[in-house]
Amino acid sequence: MTFLKKLFITKTITIMTKFRPLIIILSAFALSSLNSCDNDDEGNTLSPSLLETQTINELIVKNGSLSSLEAALGVASGDLPGTLSGSEAYTVFAPNNEAFSALASLAGFESSDDMLAEISPELLAKILSYHVVAGESDIADLTDGKSLSAVAGGNLTITSSIDGDNKIVQILDATKVEQTNPVASIKGTLNYGKNGIVHIIDKVLYSQEIITALEIDTRPSILEWATSTEDLSSLVDALKKAGLADTVTGLEESTVLAPNNAAFTNLFSTLGDDYNSLEDFDNAAEIAFLGDILKYHIITSRIESTELTAGPAETALQDSSVDVISEGGSFTFGDASTTNASIVTADIDGRNGFVHIIDKVLVPQTAVDFLANLDSGDIAAVVGRTLELSLLEEALIATDLVETFTDLSNESFVQGADEKDEDFEKRRAPENYTYFNLATVFAPSDAAFIELLDLLGDDYTGIDSFDTEEEKELLKEIIMYHVVPGKTSSADLTAGVLTTASGEDIEVIEVFGTDTFNIGNSRNNVIANIVTPDVAARNGLAHVIDKVLLPENAIIFIRSLDK
Repeated sequence: MTFLKKLFITKTITIMTKFRPLIIILSAFALSSLNSCDNDDEGNTLSPSLLETQTINELIVKNGSLSSLEAALGVASGDLPGTLSGSEAYTVFAPNNEAFSALASLAGFESSDDMLAEISPELLAKILSYHVVAGESDIADLTDGKSLSAVAGGNLTITSSIDGDNKIVQILDATKVEQTNPVASIKGTLNYGKNGIVHIIDKVLYSQEIITALEIDTRPSILEWATSTEDLSSLVDALKKAGLADTVTGLEESTVLAPNNAAFTNLFSTLGDDYNSLEDFDNAAEIAFLGDILKYHIITSRIESTELTAGPAETALQDSSVDVISEGGSFTFGDASTTNASIVTADIDGRNGFVHIIDKVLVPQTAVDFLANLDSGDIAAVVGRTLELSLLEEALIATDLVETFTDLSNESFVQGADEKDEDFEKRRAPENYTYFNLATVFAPSDAAFIELLDLLGDDYTGIDSFDTEEEKELLKEIIMYHVVPGKTSSADLTAGVLTTASGEDIEVIEVFGTDTFNIGNSRNNVIANIVTPDVAARNGLAHVIDKVLLPENAIIFIRSLDK
């Protein structure tokens, strides 16, 4: 059991007699519908005349978004539900269900129900009473900079702004940390209850007494620091674009090397005319490329600048390390480029790690590779523009395999806010060879196909001679017999067996030096040489070979022609 959980169970805060009426006032938390100040309504809509005739308790029971508050009022010390018909006017900032869930998580509970089952009723009453202010304050009264006195003691500070037709109102509590405030936003307001005015908010507010009692860590998270720092606005936008904001929020004991806005401007300049802003990352491959860059800035341990040591530092990008370089008593960070990044602001101490603001966007090797292949096209395009592969192109068309080798992840679309956006996932479809699903193709040259056609006899004068469904399926099987999942360069080829996309194996029989290979099937004596290795494509590689490799079914078919 965590310390906070024990504290909820065992700690008793004495409420002086003069505060007992204030606990009763907490009944004003109840409401059942909203007129939203920012168009984010919660609950059901009731007419003003109906609301004015109902008690706060009746209203809260009818509002599903405040069911946790309803339960909390019943658990807190004092007969709160029984006092909800009082006539004194109060303004209540009412945390919604999500706010209570967040409090439960902070306290070490699985859910708000678990928390309410074990919480000290006196402590809960103290938490709730910090959300109650004497008198009625509607949205118009909540002006920027206004200070309100909570009935439990302590102040709440209002910030407000106008966004189009909406007034945005937020509340600062006793945490008083610039990067985490405003703590709560008003999500809706009800002005018609008997007992005053209720504003629904999205976070539980903490008085200094509660911060001390619960030992709440008021330091901002890494993302909160970034969001509140103007010079990191491009980084925050990039995290949202790549669907990584939640990832950064969930970091534990990490270090983020945070490129400032100027660093992103320089990155766009380096990438060229096609990338002038984050909006130009408009397809799945480019968004994944951006995500790789951002993950490369997350060091998987918490390191202050005084603890930096020269050497590689593991990052959140798989198999990629940042080089920590000692230079004249300070440290810089090296990547796959020739320019290092320097620390502009060090040791921003966040709740879930350190932030060091740097003056350059670090580029991992995967990003360098992506940029190198940016203009190379996909495998289908490479085959289409290579003169000696014209018959292979015809074969892809005849067997409906062109799309299989077309990188759908390169199609432009607008990425949604959800990291699992359906359109984004569609372009990662495993049935196609894309930026996310690479392939190595041993591509038979035109001469190789002509040799195969000669072997088949006079009935086969071109690819169009494969005109029955059976023959097209055989041709498709032959093509897929030349495809190996993954990206295997000539430098990575070694003698041994490779399993193809058709399910059958081919062999790298011999490797001579660095650029001559025998590939095929020694059992059927069909052996090919790589004549042009490492033709780059966005979704893999092509090695041009001088023979068509034949799977077992093709051998059987050829033998049947001789009978």
